[in-house]
Amino acid sequence: MNSILKDIAAVKADHENVIGHLTWHSLSEMLITPNELKDKLIASGMGEGWMPNEIRLPDAFRRATSDKFKREVAPGVYENYMYREVASTHDFVQRNLVCETKDTKGRRLDYHSDAGSVVLDRKTGKVDTRYVTAIAQQLVSSAAQRFDIYRQHYGATTLRTLFSNILKSMSPTPVRPSGGIYFVPKQFESQLQSLVGFVTSLEKGEAEKIPLIDTKDMKNMITRKLSEHLQSTLEACEAGVINQLRKGDLKVILDEAKRIVEDYKHYEFIVTGDLREMEQKCQLIRQKVAAALKNMAD
Repeated sequence: MNSILKDIAAVKADHENVIGHLTWHSLSEMLITPNELKDKLIASGMGEGWMPNEIRLPDAFRRATSDKFKREVAPGVYENYMYREVASTHDFVQRNLVCETKDTKGRRLDYHSDAGSVVLDRKTGKVDTRYVTAIAQQLVSSAAQRFDIYRQHYGATTLRTLFSNILKSMSPTPVRPSGGIYFVPKQFESQLQSLVGFVTSLEKGEAEKIPLIDTKDMKNMITRKLSEHLQSTLEACEAGVINQLRKGDLKVILDEAKRIVEDYKHYEFIVTGDLREMEQKCQLIRQKVAAALKNMAD
């Protein structure tokens, strides 16, 4: 990131000379109620239309029973506790607490598949627990307490997905292979400012945007990154078909590819050099998407 920003951060740009912004954001673990989230979305200018889906009880229940616990009970002997789902019907969801005992000295591995259980009644929203040991009692009771919290709060994972979805509406291009830093064209400046304001309004959120000036070097950089983005998108489409991904997984890749090709029009005023290579990549992606969709329908 430092190499990208080295010559940019100190520039005070004339608004007319800005071609877009570099932006990034981060979020530590946190919880927020739906009402609090809606208020912050409205206050930032994003609007409540970006609200995530309502919290489903089974989803909150599975989040509450996703933790693992490990302890040493004797020299070289460890107990690993984890939850496994054993039943899910219209009426209830049951997850059992499994205890895996690993004896590194005796080179043995034992399982107790029913050390405890946590059962969610879908209709009443109540949770019943059962256990056979004191440590199992602590773990299932803790899971039940977490469920009471998670059923009323969104977590950081949901918020990060929300950030990503909002950013995708601004035709972003990643500027480093590992992601995390994006270029957003100038025409989305007001939306980007709202996103930055929204993220920073959260207790554990951070976000920045830095203007990119209309210079040959900056345009060349964005052109190069856009070309790389199109190429990786084309390769992802090809790999998805070759690897025979499930229809749902392949559709996610194809929908993303269609969005990226559609976003290209926002970069035509930035791209330098011969446009034919970019347009050829866009056309190849369209062809791959069309062929894949046809195969899915057959």
